[in-house]
Amino acid sequence: MFSKDKSDERRKFTIRLRYFVIFNFILIFLIITRLLYLQRYNHTKYKLLSDKNRIVVQRCLVPRGEIVDEQNRLLATNQYAYSVTCDLYDLTDKERNSMFENLNNLPIDAKAKTALSKLPRKINKRERCIVLQENVDYDTLTKYCVLSNLYPNISIDKSVSRYYPYSVEVAHFIGYTGSPSEADVKDSLNSALRLPLAKTGKCGIEKTYEELLFGKIGIKKLEVNSRRQPVRTISEHPGEIGKKIELTINIDLQKAIYEILSEQISGSCIVMDIETGAILALVSYPGYDINIFSKQIPSKLLNEIYANPAKPIINKAVSGLYAPGSTFKVITALAGLHYGVIDAHTRFHCSGYCALGNHKFYCWRWKYGGHGSLTVQEALEQSCDCFFYNLSRRLNPDQIAKVANDFGLGVHTRIDIPNERSGLIPTKAWKQTKKKQKWTMGDSYNMSIGQGYVLTTPLQLARMVAIFSNNLRPVVPHLYKKFQLDEDIKPLKYDEKHIQIILDGMYDVVNSSRGTAHRSAINDPDFEFAGKTGSSQVKRISNARRAQGKTVFEDYESKDHALFIAFAPADYPKYAVSVVIEHGGGGASVAAPIARDVLLATRKILTK
Repeated sequence: MFSKDKSDERRKFTIRLRYFVIFNFILIFLIITRLLYLQRYNHTKYKLLSDKNRIVVQRCLVPRGEIVDEQNRLLATNQYAYSVTCDLYDLTDKERNSMFENLNNLPIDAKAKTALSKLPRKINKRERCIVLQENVDYDTLTKYCVLSNLYPNISIDKSVSRYYPYSVEVAHFIGYTGSPSEADVKDSLNSALRLPLAKTGKCGIEKTYEELLFGKIGIKKLEVNSRRQPVRTISEHPGEIGKKIELTINIDLQKAIYEILSEQISGSCIVMDIETGAILALVSYPGYDINIFSKQIPSKLLNEIYANPAKPIINKAVSGLYAPGSTFKVITALAGLHYGVIDAHTRFHCSGYCALGNHKFYCWRWKYGGHGSLTVQEALEQSCDCFFYNLSRRLNPDQIAKVANDFGLGVHTRIDIPNERSGLIPTKAWKQTKKKQKWTMGDSYNMSIGQGYVLTTPLQLARMVAIFSNNLRPVVPHLYKKFQLDEDIKPLKYDEKHIQIILDGMYDVVNSSRGTAHRSAINDPDFEFAGKTGSSQVKRISNARRAQGKTVFEDYESKDHALFIAFAPADYPKYAVSVVIEHGGGGASVAAPIARDVLLATRKILTK
């Protein structure tokens, strides 16, 4: 009996053992099979998931390309600084709130403060990285270092900021950089603009040649620990630094002209190579310090710049619109000669005014009984208004407009910096469309002397002079040395004899004893210059003031703009110059001496 029970137990144990072994065998088989499956077929997938937790791929910005003058002197370069960024994506609400409380004790960027104040909330992947502070000083940096140990999502990065050695003098054509707006990102194919510390050109050369200056970003693979803190660099591709941009500007000449204009309240000056259109100097005064845009700008300082009545933020050379005044007479004179309504010997009499109905249109010499009888060359020399009033009676205003447009007035010059304005050369159709009025003879009178609706930029006037003095070859003003046009621009078709009459008249303006700018002549036969004075009326002189003999306003805002255009040397032209002094008074007394000083500086600096 006992033996039988023991045998049954042994048999049951054997059966259980057998099942256990089979079960374990099956289990081991399944595990091995699964491991083989994962190793062979899902190896890539799980390795990728593992690497995502262990390896971080960073896109690294590279320094922007430098901008240099025509002698390779730095106008825009880079300097290294430290910036602090924060990745909000993987934070819990508790961590976000805690971090926000700690950051309140540190200086942070206004945009970052706004973003953080809205937490806790769901973070979009595109919004995950924010810049807490750029160009951090040493004391603040140490505080951020302590905080970054508590919050691994806070990173301290070595960054690059823009530096301009001549920031005030070159502000208007160099421009500056800033954080990209949503519009900047949408308009660009460069996805790197979404990086937290990315900068893009906002105006000037920085904006026009953004693609060249930006460079190609680098790639860095980092191994990180469980807290996403870098442990080591696995691999690194340094990227490609932005290209150097060489300009046609001479910084010595730029500074010299800026210094000359500093005696005025507001104005501009351009020096252009008449053969190529290369801009040798482009000054808009006053300037402003573009280095302030490399860091967070105090709102008070920015408001001061925008509130300045001299408007330093505006590039007056390409965006300022002015009635050209008597500088426009070269266009009216050429129109009269070109369309055959006058010739070199035609004379008009100036008695000091021309009557039109019950209204009198005065010449600037009305006090002295006018200029008497004049030819077109003499009228340019002495800037007689009445001659051009009479000439306009024989011309269709659209004929004057056609010549003006041919010589680049009222149209964009296509200079390679943004925000250029086109100005306005009115026509009969324009007035009918815009003003709902018919053209009048009074409009023609005003147009003939560069007043009324006529508006030009200083750059257009410089280009006009260049075309007159370089055998009628239109040039495109440019600042980039490698600037090239895709089209071939042909010379204008005007009679050389007519052009010579204009050039001779401009020569007499400066070098004849009766010329309006003869006091500004350079007594050097190797460097004489030719030009044309202009005074652009800002406020009309009433008959009551004329009766009192008052034709000059004392208050600044009512004074005429002073203009002067020139080319030099007179016998073999190389440089075209335009000067506009806002509310300067007379072109002969203010703008012409400035143009003379500018030309002397040009000769001294560029012929070393």
